[in-house]
Amino acid sequence: MKRRKFLQACLVGSAAPAAASKFAGFSRVKPGTDHLPFKSESQNGLIVKVLGTAQDGGLPQIGCFCRNCRRARQEPEFARRIAALAVIDLKSRKYFLVDATPDIRAQTDMVLTRIGLGPEAEGEGLQGILLTHAHIGHYTGLMFYGYESMGARNLPVYCSQSMARFLSSNGPWDQLVKLNNITLKQLTPRKPYELISGLQIASFLVPHRDEYTDTLGFYIMGPSKKLLYIPDIHNWETWDHSLTAEVKKVDFALLDGTFFGPDELPGRNMDEIGHPFISATMKILGSSGREERNKVYFTHFNHSNPVLDPAGKPYSDVQAQGFHLAEDGAEFSLD
Repeated sequence: MKRRKFLQACLVGSAAPAAASKFAGFSRVKPGTDHLPFKSESQNGLIVKVLGTAQDGGLPQIGCFCRNCRRARQEPEFARRIAALAVIDLKSRKYFLVDATPDIRAQTDMVLTRIGLGPEAEGEGLQGILLTHAHIGHYTGLMFYGYESMGARNLPVYCSQSMARFLSSNGPWDQLVKLNNITLKQLTPRKPYELISGLQIASFLVPHRDEYTDTLGFYIMGPSKKLLYIPDIHNWETWDHSLTAEVKKVDFALLDGTFFGPDELPGRNMDEIGHPFISATMKILGSSGREERNKVYFTHFNHSNPVLDPAGKPYSDVQAQGFHLAEDGAEFSLD
C-alpha cells in the first residue's frame, strides 16, 4: 500500500460522521451576520473550521459535576471539544491544524468528513500543525502521531523557538523528534509564512502563564480575508498591542473567552490563572462600532463559564452587545 493511502486509512480509522455532526453544536448557533456561513456550501474555497471551543479540560471536565458538566453528560449536543482550528483548502483537500488537543482523533474525523477524504479518496490531507503553547489542551495530541499510534513521517510542526526546545528536550515528546515522526519548524514572530499557495500565517507573542514555553497567537490570512486567533492570553492590558487596533485589521477575531467574570471559581485566585474575562473584553471593545464588535467570537470556554447556557443572562448580554460565541463546527471563509 502506498504511504499516502496508508496514512489516509490510519487517519480515517473508525470515522463516524454522525458523531461529528452531533457534537457540531449547530443547534446553538444563531448567526448574527450574513458574512459568515457556519456551514460553507463551497467545495473549492479556503476556510477555517472550528474543531473545538472548550478550555484544556473540555466539557464535560473529568470528575466535575457542576451544572454545565452534568448537562453536557446528559445532553451530548451541549458538550464541547477542546479549542482547536483546522485551516482547509477544500479544492486540494489539504489542511493544517492549529493546536493538537487531547480530542485530536475525533477532531481529525471532523475534518476528514468535511473534505470527504477516506481510504479510497485521493487528496493531500494533513500538511502540518501550528502550536500555540505547552499547556495540556494545546499540544498533547501530538502523541497520536508517534510510535505507539500513527507513526507519522516528518509531519511539519510549526512553533516558537521555546516550544521547539521543549519538545526536543523532554520525553516523551523528544521521541517524536528522534524518530522523525514530526519535523519542527520554528516561526519568527510577526513574520508572514506561506503554508501553501494563497494561505499565509503570522505568529506573535502574547503574555500568558509561560511555565514551559512562551505563548503564540496567530494571524491566518487567505486570498482576501484575515482571521485573528488568540485562545489564551493573560489579559489585554499586559499585551504590547492594542486589542481594538488588532481587531480592526482583521475580518474575524477568535478571542480568549475562558471566563465570563471574576466570581466564577470560588476559592481560586483568578489572577493566577490568567485569562481576560469576557465582560472585560466587551468593555474594552465596547466603544468600537457594531461592525467591529461583530467580528469577535469568544472561544476556549472553561466548563464553569455561565455564557455556555443559551438561556442565561451572560449569553444574552454577549449577543445584545454585538459579539458572538464560537461553536464547534463553525466555519469562516478566507476567500
